[in-house]
Amino acid sequence: MTMHRRSILARISALMVATIALGAHQQQTPSPTPTIPLPAGAPHLVVVIVLDQFRSEYVDWYSKGWTKGLRRMLDRGAVFPENAYPYAATLTCPGHATIGTGTFPATHGMSGNDFYDRALRRLVPCAFDADAVSVPFAGDTGSEHHGPRSLFVPTFADELRRQARVPPRVVSLGQKPRTAITLAGRPGPETVAVWEEDDGTWATSTVYSKTPWPDVDEFVRGRVIQNDYGKVWTPLMPPASYQFVDDAAGEGTPGPWLRTFPHPLISRTGKPDLEFVTAWEESPWNDAFLTDLAIHLLRSRKLGTGAGADYLAVSFPSLDHAGHEFGPRSHEVQDNLFRIDANLGRLIDAIEAQVGNSYVIGLSSDHGVALVPEQVVAQGGDGGRVSTTALRNAINGALNKSMGLTGQFVASIYEEQIALTPGVFDRLRTRPDALGAVRNAIAAVRGIAKVYTMDDIMQATDPDPALRAWQLSYVPGRSGDFAITPKPNWIVRSTSGTTHGSFHPYDQRVPLMLFGQGIKPGRYSTRTTPADMAVTFAAMTGIRMPRAEGRALTEALAR
Repeated sequence: MTMHRRSILARISALMVATIALGAHQQQTPSPTPTIPLPAGAPHLVVVIVLDQFRSEYVDWYSKGWTKGLRRMLDRGAVFPENAYPYAATLTCPGHATIGTGTFPATHGMSGNDFYDRALRRLVPCAFDADAVSVPFAGDTGSEHHGPRSLFVPTFADELRRQARVPPRVVSLGQKPRTAITLAGRPGPETVAVWEEDDGTWATSTVYSKTPWPDVDEFVRGRVIQNDYGKVWTPLMPPASYQFVDDAAGEGTPGPWLRTFPHPLISRTGKPDLEFVTAWEESPWNDAFLTDLAIHLLRSRKLGTGAGADYLAVSFPSLDHAGHEFGPRSHEVQDNLFRIDANLGRLIDAIEAQVGNSYVIGLSSDHGVALVPEQVVAQGGDGGRVSTTALRNAINGALNKSMGLTGQFVASIYEEQIALTPGVFDRLRTRPDALGAVRNAIAAVRGIAKVYTMDDIMQATDPDPALRAWQLSYVPGRSGDFAITPKPNWIVRSTSGTTHGSFHPYDQRVPLMLFGQGIKPGRYSTRTTPADMAVTFAAMTGIRMPRAEGRALTEALAR
């Protein structure tokens, strides 16, 4: 056995042990006594902004119309146009965890938005915690179970809390639980993590607090989303400000909406039910809510006004919702970016009003997005939709032909992974010919470029970039038995709209910008990853991150 292979297998073994022991580890590991003072000249407020589903080309395509927050960061910040994720599972949970921890999925453990739990025989959300109980705000009734239990490593916020001589105030906000949680990390004094449950309830969980925080509760009671019923999303800017067309091939029709503006926040029942909540989530009102909540907590928590460094993280989701349904060339995506520009401008103004220039902001995204395949085809390119039914039929047929098995053997096709029913893959391992037949059957499905088994990923030393990308994404016990990579502009999404999750550049490449105190403005051509943000902030605040796989972007730090 080669040294490289022994290293990989040792790492896998360690990760499996970590998966089993994580809950106990969280309870038993004490935090060391804070010992590190804030270095002279360090910012007193560290701000992380994640724009969910921001394809890097948006800067080139659409930035001409930005005039406020995004414009300030582009013109007066450090911009890294060669920024990209190096791994394959370019999804929301892995991306946010990478930004939060400075590590990649094989290390931080968040291999996807969902894990296939072989004991439960079902998909489990990455931030699921059965022991966590919902703590809703505004007197609502919560029902979901979320927490950071699945994270293998500490976040930057965790290390700041553990090491700083002056304990930080930590605030992390997101519509999706997996975003707020992976940016916040573990619970602690003065740590606030807030998200929205699927029915429109804003909540935290007993992991972070046993009762609602009064300042969050006050805000949510004053901003009940049902009060937005009947409002209409119309374009913010004049028609000439938008590129492409407002009704293109392959766009979706989410909830009560058609493919073109206007988009009313209504329901076909005439009541603020779940269809209305979906429309609200798909709209820019979602981002505006989070911006206002961030400003409210900035002031109520007096972030950045103490002797140490505080932390504020906000994940803006509306761009992701619009991109999935309407595609990256849509007027909806462009309008969201105009509005994000304005929201960031308001947030930066509020920060400066409170702390002056003693802050630093890092902005990135969790993933990009593919073009809508029908639009690629309309322009004469190759694109399409990978059929999950064809994948299931191919696998079942190959098992029948090679091993004489009859029945349904695909437990789940999730994101770009395939989990077989328990025991089937172990049987395939004993029959290389049958395993090869199944792999070949998957590869023959229209739109598939590459197929890897879990053993290919865990044991190979092949320099194939796609295989290396999957090695950085793979987590034993959470990832599938097979990993697939579609051809460029082919997506695993059945009907309309588009998605992400591949190692293709349009999914991996996202912006990275730094702005504020201690940052040297300019465009930097060095290759970077979103994992570098946390490590850079650690360097600025004197914090060590021993598990980090990113690097401090010293070229952009003022000496």
